[in-house]
Amino acid sequence: MRLGALGVLLTLSSLTGCVTTPPYRGGTFATAPPQVLTADDRGYDAALGPGQPLVSGQVMALTVHLEQAAYVYVLQRRGGVLDSVYPTGSADSKLGPGDVRVPSGDAFLRVPTLDRDSRLCLLLSAEPIDPAKRACPFERQHFNRHPPIQSYQLAP
Repeated sequence: MRLGALGVLLTLSSLTGCVTTPPYRGGTFATAPPQVLTADDRGYDAALGPGQPLVSGQVMALTVHLEQAAYVYVLQRRGGVLDSVYPTGSADSKLGPGDVRVPSGDAFLRVPTLDRDSRLCLLLSAEPIDPAKRACPFERQHFNRHPPIQSYQLAP
């Protein structure tokens, strides 16, 4: 009986070691830009239509199909100041691969104050990015950097 329980324990511990996020394989994280979602009058996800701008104070979420797992950041740059919209606090977590909603579940992010000097962007990274090294570039793929990142501009 004891040997059977030990065998089960060893099998379970070896299986949990197999359930990890795969490492960065090179290439892109997402092949299509993220879809911006807003809340409809009942609080359900509604896709932001083409040409419709995000409005300060509006609630939003993003869906993106990740080809491989990535650390996901939503940042606002206003002049020389950079603020993290997602994640809040120090909770870096790797998401994907597959269809990912940011934030998860039925939560939404509040669109920060947007003006002609601000920019809102999505960063996808192979590794966590130190808050002091985060940036909000125009849409680019920076795979020669360490860590490799991909960025999408959400609002000019």
